[in-house]
Amino acid sequence: MPPKQRFSSEDVIDAAFNIVRRHGWVGLSARTIAKELNSSTRPIYDHLQSMKNIEKGVVEKALATFVDYIAQDRTGDKWLDQALGYVLFASKEKHLFRCINDEEHIQFQKEFARKHWAKLGDQLADDERFQNISEQAKNRIRVVRWFLLHGISYLASSGWLDLPESESEEVSDFVGMNLTDFLRKANQAIYDGFKK
Repeated sequence: MPPKQRFSSEDVIDAAFNIVRRHGWVGLSARTIAKELNSSTRPIYDHLQSMKNIEKGVVEKALATFVDYIAQDRTGDKWLDQALGYVLFASKEKHLFRCINDEEHIQFQKEFARKHWAKLGDQLADDERFQNISEQAKNRIRVVRWFLLHGISYLASSGWLDLPESESEEVSDFVGMNLTDFLRKANQAIYDGFKK
């Protein structure tokens, strides 16, 4: 009779996720997962058959972590909180941000991103700004803002833009305001420019 497994498929994904969180994709292998679980590599493949399946699980978990981070209440304004969460996640969780935005795993990202996009949209359902505008205008506003946030976030995750530890410190000499105020103004400009 084969020995009883000491861990589950979820344990394998959790271990892989933690490795990617600390080291990025470059640190992930069956060997590093086995080391994380204090195991040999054989049980890793017994659970998930291939590294692609493990990578898919990591992307799914990273996207869920990202959405939870975005959804945190920071200012009391969900629209602003989502923007802050997006940029702060990229700054503080650089490897996970890259994990959900790399070219190699785009098929997994697309598969899971739609449900998260809908979840974030649902959080804005009670926001007065979105009550009396068309679905088309609402989607356009969200997409344009996503373009802006993704650009800032990419710069922050790559080290090109150093965001301050505190949201009340200036973003940079060029911006001349803190991240919260900058994103509040950017949100308003995008909303005003695209609501019709």
